[in-house]
Amino acid sequence: MYPGSFIWRRIDDEWLVSRSASAFFALSALIIVGMTVVVFANIESRTLGSVGNTLLGIGGVFAAVSVFFLWGGMWRYWIRCDSSSLAARRVWFLALAVGLWYGAILYYALVYLPRARGRQVMQTRTLEK
Repeated sequence: MYPGSFIWRRIDDEWLVSRSASAFFALSALIIVGMTVVVFANIESRTLGSVGNTLLGIGGVFAAVSVFFLWGGMWRYWIRCDSSSLAARRVWFLALAVGLWYGAILYYALVYLPRARGRQVMQTRTLEK
């Protein structure tokens, strides 16, 4: 079992490499990075007021959901769709296992995104013929 496997078993591999999935993964990565910056910016919550604290809380909820969505999705992609060499798969296994969601962000940017875009281009070319 991998993170979020109870959800990802219900989603097929075609959606996993689709344009909409790629957009959701990108949004998740941006939310995670954005909230990480906010956390390490050491902002005094007392100075933000109730509206600012509410926005931080909403951002925190979105970040928590994004972590599991991105991490689980990249694990699913690594397990089911990644056709890298054995050595590369071992490296990415360590990145996903040890790097958690930050490893998933790296995997998304360096492995998933180029391949998903390549598949979309091939699908578009196939449809044009």
